[in-house]
Amino acid sequence: MTAQQRPEQTGAGLFPWGARATFSPGKTRRQRQEQWQQQTTILVAVLAVSIIASAVFIVANWRQIGGAKAVSCAAFPQFCLPHAGGSTTLPALEAAGVRQLDGQSSGVPGVVRGVDVNGIPTLGDPSAPVHFVTVSDYACPHCQNYHETDVPRFIEDYVLTGQATFGIALATGTGQFYSETASQAALCAGEQGAFWEMSEEMFRLARTRQLASAFSLDQIRDSAREMGLDAQKLVECVASNRYAQSLRQFRVFAGDHGVSATPTVLVSYGDSNVWTIVRRDYESLKQLTEAAHRQ
Repeated sequence: MTAQQRPEQTGAGLFPWGARATFSPGKTRRQRQEQWQQQTTILVAVLAVSIIASAVFIVANWRQIGGAKAVSCAAFPQFCLPHAGGSTTLPALEAAGVRQLDGQSSGVPGVVRGVDVNGIPTLGDPSAPVHFVTVSDYACPHCQNYHETDVPRFIEDYVLTGQATFGIALATGTGQFYSETASQAALCAGEQGAFWEMSEEMFRLARTRQLASAFSLDQIRDSAREMGLDAQKLVECVASNRYAQSLRQFRVFAGDHGVSATPTVLVSYGDSNVWTIVRRDYESLKQLTEAAHRQ
């Protein structure tokens, strides 16, 4: 008797769905271990890079948040200039002989720290053919950057060499009350021959702290003490609101010349006291200065 043969099974059966799906065999234990080691290595590398980047960030900010620099020619060579004052309405501001320099002047003969006819603290030789004023607010981030980059470069190359003057008219629109306090602190420091140094300190504090902390009377007192100034005298000056009128005059000066934002730079030639807004970048100031000397 011949055995009956079973019919071959096909993809179609008694049920409407197809044959069971098949998958390639999984990875071996060795392959899984190698993959795990690769992933672990990548993770460790990423963590190491993150830790190094964080450390660099912390160190950079620690250096910025560190204590104020003492008022001296060594710490502020760009401001190591004889005090000349010059304001009839603000006789105590950067007055002649207010502070004895502890080093040789960084400027050529004739370059001084003074106050111009508008009551604006100024560096340079008053007889220079071209004069610049920046309207700046300590709370303004663009001002902070400008006074860290273009300004010190221009002062070194063209102000200390007697080719131009450079002044700051303090604005308070960005930080309002806080900027007013910081501005009064800088002007009050000018009574101790340290307007420019305190100005740098206000920019530093604004870059590294919240304004309420940066420009508090307690912080101003601490900064003044670290800078070697009479801290109590300076805080009393700020509290007296002594330079409120000066700040109003700065606002009028800026408004009269079309200033609507900070920082804005204006230029004047000779003794004209006629001011015009110009581009503030270093190259523009350089070109204007050199052009004034060619005339």
